[in-house]
Amino acid sequence: MDIEYLLFLQGIRESLGGNFETFVSLITAIPKSPISAMIAGILFWCISRRAGLFLMFVMSFGRLLNTLIKDTACVYRPWILDSDIHPAEDALKKASSYSMPSGHTQFATAIYGGLAYFYRKTFPKLIIPCAIIILAVALSRNFLGVHTPQDVLVAIVETLAVIFFSEKLFDRMDHDKNFTKTAFIAGAVFCVIATIYILTKSYPVDYLNGKIIVTETAAKLDSLDSIGCVAAFLIGAALENKFVNFSTNVDFGVKVRRVIIGCIVGGAAMVLLLLIKLTGFEFFYEFCKGFLPIIAIIFLAPMAFNYFETKTKFRFKKISKI
Repeated sequence: MDIEYLLFLQGIRESLGGNFETFVSLITAIPKSPISAMIAGILFWCISRRAGLFLMFVMSFGRLLNTLIKDTACVYRPWILDSDIHPAEDALKKASSYSMPSGHTQFATAIYGGLAYFYRKTFPKLIIPCAIIILAVALSRNFLGVHTPQDVLVAIVETLAVIFFSEKLFDRMDHDKNFTKTAFIAGAVFCVIATIYILTKSYPVDYLNGKIIVTETAAKLDSLDSIGCVAAFLIGAALENKFVNFSTNVDFGVKVRRVIIGCIVGGAAMVLLLLIKLTGFEFFYEFCKGFLPIIAIIFLAPMAFNYFETKTKFRFKKISKI
């Protein structure tokens, strides 16, 4: 049934031509676009620290859980399961490792599902556009032929479970400050155990046309960015809380400046990531692909805010004394 569904969508895709495929490719890129990353950043820097942290927690830990399921189930891509499936060429280039659950769908559900859930009581109308984005991304993965319906469904369900769990966890930390340390330690232990599991487990060795379908190296490389996300969240949140601990209770002009500074810091992080890629150290690059964006949002940008805002206050204080 799932293959018949993908073949049906494939027929539509081929009949509509390349322009519509390009449009769908833009939809499928939404969760990993700079705009989606900026949602968590702007929330954290300017509107609500708790909302920003909530989204980044769901994004990072949800991503790692997604990876654990993917590397445990080891489900092959649709075109491996049935040779009649011909995925879109551009999507095929970016479809690495195993198939279930869908990483793009998980990311979309984490960002837009987490956003809608966090503000469900304050802005209930936000649920509709967020749900549309999640479903559009999920359908785009099927339409482009790189994921089965099961792949996207599992991604949505497991991410919704992470969202519900995150709310309970954050509520507990709000009422019990000592529990925050326990939660941090538990998160670090989970990250370490997951890393050991991913890097030491055995992966299936199956061949297609004389080549291994998914090599052990490819599976491990595809998993490292999720480890980097969690490591960045844990390290960044701890450093920001201890050395910065900024407030979002600032005027509009300061918020605008924060967004500009945050974009500059994020851009610098991406330049650094490109330089790391040029070194050829694939494992380190894949880890940094998850680590650098999160650490830039949660710690490096707030550290820059603190520097400029404190410096400005100091200047005004000197002028007033004069």
